Amino acid sequence: MIELSNISKEVLEAGTRIPILNRINLSIHRGEFVSIMGPSGSGKSSLMNILGSLDVPTSGDYLFEGTNIQRLGGKQLADFRNQRLGFVFQSFMLIPRLSVKDNVEVPLLYSTYNKKERKRRIKEALEQVGMIHKAKEPIINLSGGQKQKIAIARAIINDPDLLLIDEPSGNLDAASKEEVLEIFLSLNDRGKTIVLVTHDQEVARIGKRILILKNGEWFKPEKGEQ
Repeated sequence: MIELSNISKEVLEAGTRIPILNRINLSIHRGEFVSIMGPSGSGKSSLMNILGSLDVPTSGDYLFEGTNIQRLGGKQLADFRNQRLGFVFQSFMLIPRLSVKDNVEVPLLYSTYNKKERKRRIKEALEQVGMIHKAKEPIINLSGGQKQKIAIARAIINDPDLLLIDEPSGNLDAASKEEVLEIFLSLNDRGKTIVLVTHDQEVARIGKRILILKNGEWFKPEKGEQ
């Protein structure tokens, strides 16, 4: 599904080029669950932004099912993000003044689905995260764990090919974290391809493959090294 070839990323600070990612290569097959770990400043967020087409690499190629993402135009990129990708953020990124149902529906506002199909999709997404009973509840009334479940429902409303998850447990208590991780495992069991970025080893372990970024490069621990 995904092929990253020699992906590098640099940023310009005070006239100096600062390397963020250095010649990253990565292949991800459909249905995989990949966890990417690394300390702060390792390049995790930059890599996630490139995978989500929210940023472009300085050099290298990003192929998604054979399509070079860097060659897509503005509307094509927007359609790619909305139809093929789902995003789950640590900060939830929900709209407080809206209800649960209305927050989940947001990605559908850019679709051509009729009212009946939208209603079906909202119901199905909320059922998958166990929150159908909160459909009419205002977001401001929900706990952190409930908000993350709604964020997941919103991410899967368009049945994306790839789910990108950024530090999903940072704002959750232990019980909520366990529930949210179970949802991710359930989605992967149903065939959803997932890339999860985290600094939490417990969270990373739910992935079927764990990769470590350090100083913008893949890190391979020596035997016995954590």
